[in-house]
Amino acid sequence: MDVSTTGQANRIFISYAHLDDDLLNRAVAHFTNDLKSFYAAQTGGELEVFFDRDSIGWGSDWRKRIDSELRGASIFMPIITMQYFNRPACREELNAFYGSADLLGTGFLVLPVVVMGASRITAEHPMPEVRLIESIQFENLEEAFMSGRGTPEWRRALALVADKLGSIIAQAEEKLGNQKNSTTSEIDQIEPDENFDLFEHVELLNEIGNRLASEMQSAEQDLVQWFGIVQDEMQQIAATSPNVMRARLVTIAQAVRNPSLNLQVSASALAASVTQADALIRSMVGELNGAHTKEASNLANELISSMTSDSTDLREVSDGLVEILGMLKTMELLSVPLRKAIKPGRVGFAKIQDVVATIEGWGNMPTG
Repeated sequence: MDVSTTGQANRIFISYAHLDDDLLNRAVAHFTNDLKSFYAAQTGGELEVFFDRDSIGWGSDWRKRIDSELRGASIFMPIITMQYFNRPACREELNAFYGSADLLGTGFLVLPVVVMGASRITAEHPMPEVRLIESIQFENLEEAFMSGRGTPEWRRALALVADKLGSIIAQAEEKLGNQKNSTTSEIDQIEPDENFDLFEHVELLNEIGNRLASEMQSAEQDLVQWFGIVQDEMQQIAATSPNVMRARLVTIAQAVRNPSLNLQVSASALAASVTQADALIRSMVGELNGAHTKEASNLANELISSMTSDSTDLREVSDGLVEILGMLKTMELLSVPLRKAIKPGRVGFAKIQDVVATIEGWGNMPTG
């Protein structure tokens, strides 16, 4: 009998930087196509593979479907190179999926595959997303991707990942009651979770909210301080000789080093809290919308309003810093000390941008 009539279908969402696929001669596309075949051969099941938000039919509301996807044992597979972490959309997808999976107790449904840069994925890396990938116990497929499609290394890697997917799906089916969501229309019709406890979520969100208030203030202060020092120091650089400028750049590096580190720490802490809050808020609003009552809709609106009220200042400051960072690039090329001193600040600034984007996304959530 044909496999399609007996095997169960499982969904897998692939997240990757498109430049990586171009660099690797469409190896990401080849990998996922071959993975479907290896999975079918090993398990008798099928994989529905989706490459981006549009292909899965989620559109601008992709985040609201994450809980439903995870409850249906869909797997999130980020294809990782170090370039992945430079892409805001990739960081957003990783944080959104893992935040919701962790809240649901299904973190095992996130399976990172590292194809380049594995040695740089450490618990000490300044980017929170890099540290997250390290903590999840990623699959290192560098050798397979370097060897190329069709090689023994490639086939062994595919067999390994296909086997891992089978184990993950079996674990998910046991935990989630083997409930499948095979189509987007079915996802939209899922009933509210009978185990959902609104008061428990409110208590946890209040705890995070109290932490967010001080973290938002610290990150904003550190951002303003960093911005001020960078701006003041840059204004003192006038047309001068190369030797004088080189010495001046070293002085700037010394002045900006500690503020950069402070910004990295405070912004990363804020981003971690916002990621937790994001999963909670979307879960709560989804359940409230499922009640289809005016009271629930009002409560969802109040919830969103309370969590978005303090982000305006961060947006204004971060927008003002974009031009300064662009001007810094040339000077960073001229000075290794300055480049090293600025790097933590750039990480912090990227996290501020992620935070602002996430919080503003709450304001666009449908209620009622």
